[in-house]
Amino acid sequence: MTAKTINGILFIVAGIAPLIIYLGLGPDGTGLLELDLTEKLATWLMFSAPIAIMMTRDSIKGGEGYGIVNAGFLIFVIAWPVGIVADAFNGALMEESADAIGAFGWSSMMLGFFISGIGYYVNKFFPIWLCGLLCLITAYGFIALGFINMTPDNEDALLLPLWLGFTLTIVLLGIFRMRKES
Repeated sequence: MTAKTINGILFIVAGIAPLIIYLGLGPDGTGLLELDLTEKLATWLMFSAPIAIMMTRDSIKGGEGYGIVNAGFLIFVIAWPVGIVADAFNGALMEESADAIGAFGWSSMMLGFFISGIGYYVNKFFPIWLCGLLCLITAYGFIALGFINMTPDNEDALLLPLWLGFTLTIVLLGIFRMRKES
């Protein structure tokens, strides 16, 4: 198996793992998993996201846009532990703490993906339309998660397009990464 295939698979896992874990197996889905285990599994599987970004970044090392992708990766890696802490609070049924911390972590991760998307665009590593879609979805995610006050009345309407768009975009990154010629 080649590095680009592994890189693509990691993007795909990062895209579909949350759906499978949260909506398929977790309390919001079939209920096969308790909330605590759901959060742990989602966290562990989502480690594929920063690894996928890192592998892609390494593939364009020294090329145009590398510094931008690197900056996005740095933001993502700094924000990642904040998201893990928020998920741990959520798994421990400490929802207020999870929401307060999660707004910082998840919005910052979206910002990191956004900046990496700009770097991918500059480098032409992925198709331009896919870079644009990544930037559009993650800019929306940054704003929605970081600045909009989520309430039970607006949460579903705000998050559904974000997570569906994010999932689709990340899976497409994986497919295009696997198909990219060396």
